[in-house]
Order: sequence, then C-alpha cells, then structure tokens
Amino acid sequence: MAPQNSYHIAKLLSSRLCHDLVTPIGAINTGLELFQENMANLSKDSREIMDLIRHSAEAAAARLSFFRMAFGTSGDQVSFGEARALIETYFARSKISLHWETPFLEDLMLKKWGRLLLNATLWLSECAPKGGEIHFIIPDETSLFLSLHLVTNSIVLHQGTLEALEGKALLTELTPRTVPCYLIHSLVEELKGKLEIRQSGLPTELLLEIKGKEEAHSY
Repeated sequence: MAPQNSYHIAKLLSSRLCHDLVTPIGAINTGLELFQENMANLSKDSREIMDLIRHSAEAAAARLSFFRMAFGTSGDQVSFGEARALIETYFARSKISLHWETPFLEDLMLKKWGRLLLNATLWLSECAPKGGEIHFIIPDETSLFLSLHLVTNSIVLHQGTLEALEGKALLTELTPRTVPCYLIHSLVEELKGKLEIRQSGLPTELLLEIKGKEEAHSY
C-alpha cells in the first residue's frame, strides 16, 4: 500500500474511533449532570467520587475532541480559534500553562496549519512532564510563521522523537509516541515549509518554529 494511501486510511480510522467514542462519553457526562441535581442528598465521600468520575469523563471527552482534529480527517480545515479552544480544554487540568501572543485571528483558517498547531503543542507538552509554559506565535494573513516556545524546569526528549520530526525515522521504527512527530514532519513537507527545533542556552527552553512558503498560503 502506498504511503499516501496508508496515511489517508489512518486519518479515517482515527476519525471513526474518536467519533464512536465521543457519543458514549458524552452520555456519561449527561448522566453525571443529572446526578448533580441531587448532590445535596449524597454523603461527602459520594460527592467526591462523583466529582472524580465527572472530571475523568470531561478529560476523556476533551482528549477525544483534540485527537479527532489532530489525527482525523477534519483537522485539515480547523481554524486557529477552534484549535486554540481544543488546546485550552485539553490542557485545562494539566501542569502546562498557555500564553498566546497577540494579535490572534480566531477565524483564520489555513489548510493543515491548525493540525500542525495541535500536534506541535502535543509534542512540546510531552517534553515537559513536570509542567511548564508554552508561548505561541500564530500565522496571520501576511506571514506563514508558527512558533512554540517551551519554558520548563526539565526538558525530556524521548527517544526517536527528533528523528521523526526530521523525517529520518523509518516507518517501521515509529512508535505511538513518535508517530505524531512524523505527522508534523509530513505536514511541513506537504506545505513546502521548513521546520526548525532548537534548545536555547538554557537547558530548560525548547523552541519549535515552522516557516511556510507564501505560495502555500491557502484558505
């Protein structure tokens, strides 16, 4: 099977998986909302258990929505505003704080760039298991430039991720952890762009930059 066909099938499978799981998880959230109406009659321990279940269900729904756009067929057409909302919901209860540079064009949609933003954020967050800050500079109508700057107490570069980002990893060597990095590389290639990753003089800062060609500036 040709690599491009395999990629398309993988996107369809991701979309199907996320779509089929979102509905039952959404039903769990709805059921918990109904339970909340009678929370006053529950014991303290029962309320804590219900809160734990509710938070877990909300986190699962946020992850599925994020993954559906990051890996599925819908992600090519996601606007920066939609991508930002998905990212903020995904990391709402995490140790990662998000900082968006202004101006930020909520409605701007550049084909494949929203998916790039989602996957780049996911990778950088995994480089900071103890938490940290991610600072974003998003493309606008005049400049195809995406920058994510991670500041953390400790950077962890997992085995194979840099090779996948640079397109040096064999398909047979990819793992669940490195395949999003390979997807970033593939998207940058499709956009005829340039990916640069560098660690600053401080070992606690990591920068990912993607520059696109103006002829790839499609809405």
